[in-house]
Amino acid sequence: MRIETLLNLLTTNDILIALLLGAVLTWAVNRAAELVTVLRAPDLERILKKCYDMFPTEILHFRGEIYKRGMNIRMVTTQNKTFEGKFLGLNSDNMICLMTKGFIIAQALKNIEQMELLDLQEE
Repeated sequence: MRIETLLNLLTTNDILIALLLGAVLTWAVNRAAELVTVLRAPDLERILKKCYDMFPTEILHFRGEIYKRGMNIRMVTTQNKTFEGKFLGLNSDNMICLMTKGFIIAQALKNIEQMELLDLQEE
């Protein structure tokens, strides 16, 4: 059968029901996807506690400057990558932890060329 023949067999009610059913199914799938995303969203407090446990030192001395946990800093690595975010801590392996807008990163202190304070606000 040709498509034109099949379309001629459909009534207006069939087309309206198909449109309505498609809209309802699309809405239901989108709502289910949002719910799964909300359920999988990480618990920030739990993650920060783990970071604080892994990076327990709250104060960093770097090239004569003092940085404390919660300070907003900018650091430039030896690979010339720049990261901005909150200083979360330092560990015994001389790794620092930084929470950026999208990620929590760890960087070896020996790989940091420069660091600067972005503001004086602490949490």
